[in-house]
Parts: sequence; C-alpha cells; structure tokens
Amino acid sequence: MSAARRWLCALPLLAMIGLAAADVAAPETAAAPETAAAPRIEVRETGGDRPGRFGAALQARLARVPWPAAGPGEPPTVIVAVGTAAFRASLAEPGHGPVLGLDIPRAEADALVTASCDCSALWRGVSLHSQLRLLRELMPDAHRIGVLGGAGSAWSPRPGEPAPAGVEWVTVNGAERLGPVLRRHLPDWDALLLPVDDTLFNAGTAKLVLLTSYRQRVPVIGPDAAFVRAGSAASGEVSLDNMLDTVAHWLLRRQQQQRWPAPDFAGRYSPAINDYVADAYDLRIEDRAALRRALVEDAR
Repeated sequence: MSAARRWLCALPLLAMIGLAAADVAAPETAAAPETAAAPRIEVRETGGDRPGRFGAALQARLARVPWPAAGPGEPPTVIVAVGTAAFRASLAEPGHGPVLGLDIPRAEADALVTASCDCSALWRGVSLHSQLRLLRELMPDAHRIGVLGGAGSAWSPRPGEPAPAGVEWVTVNGAERLGPVLRRHLPDWDALLLPVDDTLFNAGTAKLVLLTSYRQRVPVIGPDAAFVRAGSAASGEVSLDNMLDTVAHWLLRRQQQQRWPAPDFAGRYSPAINDYVADAYDLRIEDRAALRRALVEDAR
C-alpha cells in the first residue's frame, strides 16, 4: 500500500493472530507582512501517475499558509515525491528542481540526499524519542525496554552513543534470526519497542513477533499502525493531517531560508491504539489527549 493511501484511509489488515479483531496564522494585531501565493508543487506518487487525493489535500493545506514574498524571478516548481521509487526517479532527472521525498526509508535517504542536491526527505516511521514517550505514557512502570533492529531499521544506535535509560538494543541479523532472539531476550524485558524495518517487521513476520511476545506477556509498541491492527498494543503514526502540516512547514522553511531542512522524521504524530490488546495487558488509557500531546515534538 502506498504511503498516500495509508494517510488517506484506514484499510484494516486481516488480523494475523487471534489478538486483534499547525497551521501557521498571521498575527491579528500586527501589520500583515507582504505575502505571496503558495509555491507551485508537483506531487508524484510511487505506484501511480496521478497526484490523486493526497495532492489535492496538500494544495488545499498550502493555500492556508501565509507565504513570504518570493525573490526576483520565477520560482521553481517543487516536486513532492511520495515513496522511494518516485523520489529516486525525480532525483535522476537532469537539472531537476527542488525535491522533497516523503515516506523514505532512512537508509535510502542517506544514500540519495547529498550535499549538492536541492532535496531533502521525510523518513518513514516514527522517531525513537516519540515512541518511547508513548510507551512511558502507557507503561510508566516499565524499566526494561528492548529494541530490536537491523541494518535497515529506522533507528539504530550510533557508535559511542549510549542507549536511552532503560533501553537495551539488540541487533537482529536477518528475519530468520527473530525467533531465537525473541526467545532469548523477551523474559528480560517489560516491553518490546520496534522501529520501522521492512525486512524484519512485515506481514510475514508479524505473527511470530506478536504471538511470541504475547506468550511472554511482553507488550509490543510500534512499529506502525499496521502492526497495531495486527496485534501490537500501540504505536505512533503519521496521519494525513500530520503529514500535510509537516510538508507545509518544510516548504515554508525552504522558502524562508533558501535551503531544505536536513532529512528527519516528520515530528508530528498521532497515537494508534489496539484497545483489545491494551486491555489484555492491563494498559489503562485514561487520557487519550495526553497520548496525543506526548507525540507532538518541537517543530524543527
């Protein structure tokens, strides 16, 4: 399923185990600065040749932003490329203009975004910081948190950088190693936190991960809303509104600063909760507004 489709609709996956059935406003009192029309954009989606509803929703959101007056000359059209294939193809065009990739795996973005490229990317998934905040809202007494990941994961420990307090990183060298790693480490953990990783955590491995964790009474947080529908207790997710807000913010920053922000996570998320699974683990969700607040990072 394309990223745009995920943002536009909530098409539930079949349960794979028996667990799951900022707009920018101008000040009212200050003199209004000179503004201009929204930048011209072209939305390209992986797996389709039309921008579709996501493109229309983005155009509508951009029309509500007070854009600063552009410099002399005709501003270039900004390409918003949804998915790796569209991003890679846009960057391969000779003399391409500014390009922003959405829903790009971090490893792919690292390879494609270079110092000489008028481009940037929003990584696929949710930051470790935000998923940890969500986990600690749901499980304030969890002190031993396991994180599994591999070479293609959305987050991984940097050399010499300590893990967050209470977090144990375990590297998994291929999906075939998931079973042994889970059986070895789950008894030592209060919760399991998963990053987005298409190789390790996908429809083919979800049953193994979720059922093994459930048997050990270890809740799974992450990696995304699809896993929540399959049996993960909760995860942050990038909703359509989250993505529209973030893209508008990044386009505004580029127009103001004449350069893109460095590749990063969206930084704006919504909570996805599997209430049935949360109840099975006695996770009490008394204030969903607090969960939403926990997933709002400082705008970058």
